[in-house]
Amino acid sequence: MRINIALALTSVIFMMTWVTSFVSVIFRSMSVISPNFIASDLLASDLLFIAIIKVLSVISLFGSVLFVLEARKMLSRWYLAIPLCISLSVFVITNFLAYSSGKPFLSDPISTVEVLWIAVLALLSPCSVLFFLSSYGHDSSKNVYIVISSAASIFSIFFLLLAFREISKWSSIETVLLPLAFYWTICMPAIGVCFVSKTAMYRGDDDLQES
Repeated sequence: MRINIALALTSVIFMMTWVTSFVSVIFRSMSVISPNFIASDLLASDLLFIAIIKVLSVISLFGSVLFVLEARKMLSRWYLAIPLCISLSVFVITNFLAYSSGKPFLSDPISTVEVLWIAVLALLSPCSVLFFLSSYGHDSSKNVYIVISSAASIFSIFFLLLAFREISKWSSIETVLLPLAFYWTICMPAIGVCFVSKTAMYRGDDDLQES
């Protein structure tokens, strides 16, 4: 049961765009009812995004650590989940550093911490591939998780190389916002759905037999 909880908690950072959009709709509807509740829609959206990403990253970090601790008892490849734990740890740290700079997030000029934030965000996909390999059980969708996360990883590496190339030329960050938005709204949620599906399909007894 703890493995299932860990998988569910780990999934939340991959759903950050959907969660942010859902919460933003709720707050905007509240601001219509009470105009003084939110002074500025733009400022409120930015603050919501910052707060949600911080909370979700901490939750996912806790879930990944819980998974490693529990997986050590029953999975022979538990160590493949460690890269995701490390990536999420760095992501949590960069979240608090990047959002404390005082300037709008991912606006020109882009800071070193924001570059690191983008890099770690892109690395979450390859790390998720290893994560799924560590929990390679006997459910019917075991190959689907790896295929989807691998496809997302290919795009994330392409996006990362594009971002580094544009930033190294001192180009505007706007040149990489479109692929970043695609990665946020399509690739990461697809991996998140895989985590949720794995939560529902995971059977610890199978992995104990495999070990």
